[in-house]
Amino acid sequence: MSNLEKSTEDYLSRVNSVILYIEENLDKTLNLDVISCHANFSPFHFHRIFTALQGETPADFILRLRIEKSARLLLEDKNTPIVEIAYRCGFSNQTSFSRAFRKCFGMTAREFRKQKKAVFSSNRQFFNSLGELIERTDTSINNKQIDSFALGNITFIKNPYICIKRMPKFEVAYLPYTGDFYEIGNTYTTLFNWANQNQLLDRHDTKFFTIYHDDPAVTTFDKNRQSVCITIPNNIKPKGRIGKRTIAEGKYLVGYFEIFDTEYDKAWNTMYLTVIEKCYKLRDVSIYEMYEAKDNDLFSQPYKVFMCLPIE
Repeated sequence: MSNLEKSTEDYLSRVNSVILYIEENLDKTLNLDVISCHANFSPFHFHRIFTALQGETPADFILRLRIEKSARLLLEDKNTPIVEIAYRCGFSNQTSFSRAFRKCFGMTAREFRKQKKAVFSSNRQFFNSLGELIERTDTSINNKQIDSFALGNITFIKNPYICIKRMPKFEVAYLPYTGDFYEIGNTYTTLFNWANQNQLLDRHDTKFFTIYHDDPAVTTFDKNRQSVCITIPNNIKPKGRIGKRTIAEGKYLVGYFEIFDTEYDKAWNTMYLTVIEKCYKLRDVSIYEMYEAKDNDLFSQPYKVFMCLPIE
Protein backbone atom coordinates (compact mmCIF):
# COMPACT_ATOMS: atom_id res chain seq x y z
CA MET A 1 0.00 0.00 0.00
CA SER A 2 1.40 3.39 -1.00
CA ASN A 3 1.79 6.28 1.44
CA LEU A 4 -1.11 8.06 -0.26
CA GLU A 5 -3.35 5.00 0.16
CA LYS A 6 -2.33 4.69 3.81
CA SER A 7 -3.13 8.35 4.42
CA THR A 8 -6.52 8.01 2.71
CA GLU A 9 -7.34 4.91 4.79
CA ASP A 10 -6.39 6.79 7.96
CA TYR A 11 -8.54 9.79 7.02
CA LEU A 12 -11.51 7.55 6.20
CA SER A 13 -11.13 5.74 9.50
CA ARG A 14 -11.11 8.95 11.51
CA VAL A 15 -13.99 10.54 9.59
CA ASN A 16 -16.07 7.37 9.97
CA SER A 17 -15.36 7.43 13.70
CA VAL A 18 -16.60 11.02 13.85
CA ILE A 19 -19.78 10.16 11.93
CA LEU A 20 -20.50 7.37 14.41
CA TYR A 21 -19.88 9.84 17.25
CA ILE A 22 -22.24 12.38 15.65
CA GLU A 23 -24.99 9.77 15.20
CA GLU A 24 -24.81 8.86 18.88
CA ASN A 25 -24.64 12.44 20.18
CA LEU A 26 -27.00 14.53 18.06
CA ASP A 27 -28.56 15.98 21.21
CA LYS A 28 -25.20 17.31 22.45
CA THR A 29 -22.90 20.15 21.45
CA LEU A 30 -21.28 19.24 18.14
CA ASN A 31 -19.29 22.24 17.04
CA LEU A 32 -16.17 22.03 14.89
CA ASP A 33 -13.81 22.07 17.87
CA VAL A 34 -15.57 19.11 19.52
CA ILE A 35 -15.75 16.83 16.49
CA SER A 36 -12.29 17.70 15.12
CA CYS A 37 -10.82 16.87 18.53
CA HIS A 38 -12.59 13.50 18.38
CA ALA A 39 -10.91 12.88 15.02
CA ASN A 40 -7.54 14.14 16.30
CA PHE A 41 -7.35 16.79 13.58
CA SER A 42 -7.03 20.55 13.80
CA PRO A 43 -10.41 22.23 13.12
CA PHE A 44 -9.07 23.77 9.90
CA HIS A 45 -7.79 20.50 8.44
CA PHE A 46 -10.73 18.45 9.67
CA HIS A 47 -13.22 20.78 7.98
CA ARG A 48 -11.45 20.39 4.64
CA ILE A 49 -10.94 16.61 4.94
CA PHE A 50 -14.53 15.91 6.06
CA THR A 51 -15.99 18.06 3.29
CA ALA A 52 -13.81 16.40 0.65
CA LEU A 53 -14.77 12.87 1.76
CA GLN A 54 -18.47 13.46 2.54
CA GLY A 55 -19.45 16.12 0.03
CA GLU A 56 -20.93 18.22 2.85
CA THR A 57 -19.38 20.49 5.44
CA PRO A 58 -19.46 19.14 9.00
CA ALA A 59 -22.01 21.79 9.98
CA ASP A 60 -24.30 21.01 7.03
CA PHE A 61 -24.05 17.26 7.72
CA ILE A 62 -24.94 17.66 11.41
CA LEU A 63 -27.80 20.04 10.66
CA ARG A 64 -29.25 17.69 8.03
CA LEU A 65 -29.13 14.71 10.39
CA ARG A 66 -30.82 16.73 13.12
CA ILE A 67 -33.59 18.00 10.84
CA GLU A 68 -34.23 14.59 9.31
CA LYS A 69 -34.33 12.92 12.72
CA SER A 70 -36.78 15.54 13.96
CA ALA A 71 -38.97 14.97 10.89
CA ARG A 72 -39.04 11.24 11.54
CA LEU A 73 -39.90 11.74 15.21
CA LEU A 74 -42.65 14.24 14.37
CA LEU A 75 -44.37 11.61 12.24
CA GLU A 76 -43.76 8.67 14.58
CA ASP A 77 -44.60 10.36 17.88
CA LYS A 78 -47.62 12.63 17.65
CA ASN A 79 -47.83 13.28 21.41
CA THR A 80 -44.38 14.63 22.29
CA PRO A 81 -44.32 18.47 22.08
CA ILE A 82 -42.49 19.84 19.05
CA VAL A 83 -40.12 21.89 21.20
CA GLU A 84 -39.11 18.73 23.11
CA ILE A 85 -38.34 16.94 19.83
CA ALA A 86 -36.28 19.93 18.73
CA TYR A 87 -34.19 19.82 21.91
CA ARG A 88 -33.84 16.02 21.65
CA CYS A 89 -32.38 16.48 18.16
CA GLY A 90 -29.81 19.01 19.32
CA PHE A 91 -31.42 22.37 18.58
CA SER A 92 -30.70 24.95 21.27
CA ASN A 93 -33.92 26.89 20.78
CA GLN A 94 -37.21 26.64 18.93
CA THR A 95 -36.48 29.63 16.69
CA SER A 96 -33.39 28.06 15.11
CA PHE A 97 -35.24 24.75 14.76
CA SER A 98 -38.27 26.36 13.10
CA ARG A 99 -36.12 28.31 10.65
CA ALA A 100 -34.03 25.27 9.66
CA PHE A 101 -37.05 22.97 9.40
CA ARG A 102 -39.00 25.32 7.14
CA LYS A 103 -35.96 25.84 4.92
CA CYS A 104 -35.57 22.07 4.49
CA PHE A 105 -39.21 20.99 4.07
CA GLY A 106 -40.95 24.18 2.92
CA MET A 107 -43.46 24.07 5.78
CA THR A 108 -43.58 24.41 9.53
CA ALA A 109 -43.02 21.46 11.84
CA ARG A 110 -46.65 21.69 12.92
CA GLU A 111 -47.84 21.47 9.31
CA PHE A 112 -45.44 18.62 8.61
CA ARG A 113 -46.70 16.67 11.62
CA LYS A 114 -50.25 16.66 10.27
CA GLN A 115 -49.13 14.36 7.45
CA LYS A 116 -49.29 10.61 7.73
CA LYS A 117 -45.91 8.88 7.85
CA ALA A 118 -44.80 6.98 4.76
CA VAL A 119 -44.36 3.41 5.93
CA PHE A 120 -44.74 1.35 2.74
CA SER A 121 -42.80 1.37 -0.51
CA SER A 122 -43.19 0.07 -4.04
CA ASN A 123 -40.95 0.71 -7.02
CA ARG A 124 -39.12 3.42 -5.09
CA GLN A 125 -42.32 5.26 -4.31
CA PHE A 126 -43.53 5.73 -0.75
CA PHE A 127 -47.06 5.42 0.65
CA ASN A 128 -48.68 6.19 3.99
CA SER A 129 -50.92 3.81 5.92
CA LEU A 130 -53.93 5.00 3.89
CA GLY A 131 -52.20 3.97 0.67
CA GLU A 132 -51.70 7.58 -0.40
CA LEU A 133 -48.61 8.31 -2.46
CA ILE A 134 -45.92 10.47 -0.87
CA GLU A 135 -44.40 12.29 -3.82
CA ARG A 136 -40.78 11.47 -4.64
CA THR A 137 -38.68 12.12 -7.75
CA ASP A 138 -36.65 8.90 -7.87
CA THR A 139 -36.83 6.54 -10.83
CA SER A 140 -38.61 3.21 -10.60
CA ILE A 141 -37.44 -0.40 -10.88
CA ASN A 142 -39.20 -3.66 -11.64
CA ASN A 143 -40.02 -6.21 -8.93
CA LYS A 144 -40.29 -9.99 -9.25
CA GLN A 145 -43.46 -11.74 -8.12
CA ILE A 146 -43.67 -13.88 -4.97
CA ASP A 147 -46.48 -15.25 -2.83
CA SER A 148 -47.95 -11.88 -1.96
CA PHE A 149 -51.06 -9.76 -1.82
CA ALA A 150 -51.70 -6.13 -2.64
CA LEU A 151 -53.63 -3.26 -1.15
CA GLY A 152 -53.80 -0.70 -3.94
CA ASN A 153 -50.25 -0.06 -5.14
CA ILE A 154 -48.64 -1.63 -2.04
CA THR A 155 -47.63 -5.29 -1.99
CA PHE A 156 -47.15 -7.50 1.08
CA ILE A 157 -45.95 -11.03 1.68
CA LYS A 158 -48.50 -13.67 2.67
CA ASN A 159 -48.24 -15.68 5.88
CA PRO A 160 -44.99 -14.21 7.18
CA TYR A 161 -43.21 -15.53 10.25
CA ILE A 162 -43.03 -12.52 12.58
CA CYS A 163 -42.49 -12.51 16.33
CA ILE A 164 -41.31 -10.30 19.17
CA LYS A 165 -37.82 -11.21 20.29
CA ARG A 166 -35.10 -9.80 22.49
CA MET A 167 -32.11 -9.57 20.20
CA PRO A 168 -28.59 -9.71 21.64
CA LYS A 169 -25.88 -7.13 21.21
CA PHE A 170 -23.61 -7.72 18.23
CA GLU A 171 -20.04 -6.46 17.93
CA VAL A 172 -19.40 -5.95 14.23
CA ALA A 173 -16.91 -4.65 11.72
CA TYR A 174 -18.65 -2.23 9.39
CA LEU A 175 -18.20 -0.34 6.18
CA PRO A 176 -20.35 2.78 5.72
CA TYR A 177 -22.23 3.45 2.51
CA THR A 178 -24.20 6.52 1.47
CA GLY A 179 -26.57 6.40 -1.47
CA ASP A 180 -29.28 4.36 -3.15
CA PHE A 181 -29.67 1.11 -1.20
CA TYR A 182 -30.35 -0.75 -4.44
CA GLU A 183 -26.73 -0.08 -5.41
CA ILE A 184 -25.01 -1.20 -2.22
CA GLY A 185 -23.48 -4.30 -3.82
CA ASN A 186 -19.94 -2.96 -4.32
CA THR A 187 -19.72 -2.02 -0.65
CA TYR A 188 -20.63 -5.57 0.32
CA THR A 189 -18.02 -6.92 -2.08
CA THR A 190 -15.38 -4.83 -0.31
CA LEU A 191 -16.53 -6.13 3.08
CA PHE A 192 -16.60 -9.74 1.84
CA ASN A 193 -13.03 -9.41 0.56
CA TRP A 194 -11.88 -8.06 3.92
CA ALA A 195 -13.77 -10.81 5.77
CA ASN A 196 -12.20 -13.46 3.55
CA GLN A 197 -8.70 -12.09 4.22
CA ASN A 198 -9.42 -12.39 7.95
CA GLN A 199 -10.83 -15.95 7.69
CA LEU A 200 -14.28 -14.85 8.86
CA LEU A 201 -16.36 -16.41 6.09
CA ASP A 202 -15.67 -19.97 7.26
CA ARG A 203 -16.87 -19.40 10.82
CA HIS A 204 -20.20 -21.10 11.53
CA ASP A 205 -21.38 -18.24 13.74
CA THR A 206 -20.62 -15.39 11.31
CA LYS A 207 -23.57 -13.12 10.57
CA PHE A 208 -23.93 -10.25 8.11
CA PHE A 209 -26.06 -7.15 8.60
CA THR A 210 -27.28 -4.03 6.86
CA ILE A 211 -28.09 -1.20 9.26
CA TYR A 212 -30.35 1.59 7.95
CA HIS A 213 -29.62 4.90 9.64
CA ASP A 214 -32.08 7.12 7.74
CA ASP A 215 -35.75 7.06 6.75
CA PRO A 216 -35.84 6.97 2.92
CA ALA A 217 -39.24 8.68 2.99
CA VAL A 218 -37.52 11.70 4.59
CA THR A 219 -33.91 11.49 3.37
CA THR A 220 -33.28 11.47 -0.38
CA PHE A 221 -31.78 8.28 -1.81
CA ASP A 222 -28.42 9.89 -2.54
CA LYS A 223 -28.02 10.89 1.14
CA ASN A 224 -29.30 7.68 2.74
CA ARG A 225 -26.73 6.23 5.13
CA GLN A 226 -26.29 2.51 5.66
CA SER A 227 -23.67 0.29 7.28
CA VAL A 228 -22.80 -3.17 5.96
CA CYS A 229 -21.52 -5.29 8.83
CA ILE A 230 -20.08 -8.64 9.85
CA THR A 231 -19.74 -10.11 13.32
CA ILE A 232 -16.15 -10.34 14.52
CA PRO A 233 -14.35 -12.19 17.32
CA ASN A 234 -12.43 -10.22 19.94
CA ASN A 235 -9.05 -10.85 18.31
CA ILE A 236 -10.01 -9.07 15.07
CA LYS A 237 -9.18 -5.35 15.11
CA PRO A 238 -10.64 -3.50 12.10
CA LYS A 239 -8.62 -0.60 10.76
CA GLY A 240 -8.66 1.87 7.91
CA ARG A 241 -12.02 2.33 6.27
CA ILE A 242 -13.35 -0.77 8.07
CA GLY A 243 -14.55 0.35 11.50
CA LYS A 244 -16.05 -1.27 14.57
CA ARG A 245 -19.48 -0.57 16.03
CA THR A 246 -22.15 -2.18 18.20
CA ILE A 247 -25.64 -3.21 17.14
CA ALA A 248 -27.86 -2.50 20.13
CA GLU A 249 -29.55 -5.27 22.05
CA GLY A 250 -33.18 -4.96 23.01
CA LYS A 251 -36.75 -5.73 22.08
CA TYR A 252 -37.39 -6.11 18.36
CA LEU A 253 -40.16 -7.13 16.03
CA VAL A 254 -38.36 -9.79 14.00
CA GLY A 255 -39.59 -11.14 10.67
CA TYR A 256 -38.01 -14.05 8.82
CA PHE A 257 -38.21 -14.04 5.02
CA GLU A 258 -36.76 -16.02 2.13
CA ILE A 259 -36.76 -13.48 -0.68
CA PHE A 260 -35.10 -12.48 -3.92
CA ASP A 261 -33.08 -9.30 -4.28
CA THR A 262 -36.01 -7.28 -5.65
CA GLU A 263 -38.45 -8.29 -2.93
CA TYR A 264 -37.13 -6.37 0.06
CA ASP A 265 -39.82 -3.66 -0.31
CA LYS A 266 -42.55 -6.26 0.11
CA ALA A 267 -40.93 -7.75 3.19
CA TRP A 268 -40.44 -4.38 4.89
CA ASN A 269 -44.00 -3.39 3.96
CA THR A 270 -45.17 -6.54 5.74
CA MET A 271 -43.15 -5.63 8.82
CA TYR A 272 -44.61 -2.13 9.02
CA LEU A 273 -48.13 -3.43 8.38
CA THR A 274 -47.68 -5.59 11.48
CA VAL A 275 -46.54 -2.55 13.47
CA ILE A 276 -49.67 -0.68 12.41
CA GLU A 277 -52.08 -3.57 13.03
CA LYS A 278 -50.61 -4.37 16.46
CA CYS A 279 -50.15 -0.69 17.45
CA TYR A 280 -46.49 -1.20 18.34
CA LYS A 281 -44.41 1.88 19.11
CA LEU A 282 -40.97 2.10 17.54
CA ARG A 283 -37.86 2.79 19.61
CA ASP A 284 -35.35 5.41 18.47
CA VAL A 285 -32.78 2.84 17.30
CA SER A 286 -31.78 1.97 13.75
CA ILE A 287 -33.55 -0.89 11.98
CA TYR A 288 -31.45 -3.65 10.49
CA GLU A 289 -31.40 -6.81 8.40
CA MET A 290 -29.49 -9.91 9.47
CA TYR A 291 -28.55 -12.48 6.85
CA GLU A 292 -28.21 -16.20 7.27
CA ALA A 293 -26.32 -18.47 4.90
CA LYS A 294 -28.24 -21.24 3.18
CA ASP A 295 -26.22 -24.48 3.03
CA ASN A 296 -23.15 -22.39 3.91
CA ASP A 297 -23.76 -20.14 0.91
CA LEU A 298 -24.65 -16.54 1.66
CA PHE A 299 -24.94 -15.57 -1.99
CA SER A 300 -27.62 -17.95 -3.29
CA GLN A 301 -31.15 -16.68 -3.79
CA PRO A 302 -33.62 -16.68 -2.21
CA TYR A 303 -31.80 -14.91 0.63
CA LYS A 304 -32.62 -15.89 4.19
CA VAL A 305 -33.21 -12.59 5.97
CA PHE A 306 -34.21 -11.55 9.48
CA MET A 307 -35.71 -8.04 9.45
CA CYS A 308 -35.50 -6.35 12.83
CA LEU A 309 -37.58 -3.34 13.93
CA PRO A 310 -36.88 -1.95 17.42
CA ILE A 311 -40.10 -1.61 19.44
CA GLU A 312 -40.95 -0.55 22.98
